[in-house]
Amino acid sequence: FTGCLRSVVFQDNGAMPSWFWPLAGTILICVAIINFRGNEVAILMNQAYIAAFHMGGVLYHNRLGHHPASGVGPGVFVIFAFAVACMRAPIWMVIGGLMACYALAVGLAEVLVKKPSSICDAAGGGGSDERARLMLRGVN
Repeated sequence: FTGCLRSVVFQDNGAMPSWFWPLAGTILICVAIINFRGNEVAILMNQAYIAAFHMGGVLYHNRLGHHPASGVGPGVFVIFAFAVACMRAPIWMVIGGLMACYALAVGLAEVLVKKPSSICDAAGGGGSDERARLMLRGVN
């Protein structure tokens, strides 16, 4: 179901559990719908989820060793969530919430995202990527 996303688009080579992408997409759809309901608490909770999810995206790319610029895409949505939350709550509360979301994102990234070396080891020493196999042999 998520094969094209995992191999072609994200090139994660199994770094995330297979259930993660469908679950994350479903939750993001719910967040998008609830965001327009007008309830201040629900909107702030949505912004917290958006910030945590996209901070996790930045950490995901960092943990997989992608180019540092790959974290800019999800990082922009953290800034958007911060701006929307600042419109609805005091800045000290928003900064505290952002720090809590970051702590949550770090913890989940540690649990959910497999490092590239563990991916190669689990796949029998080389993984499915030719470049990873060559790097394990010491060929650049």
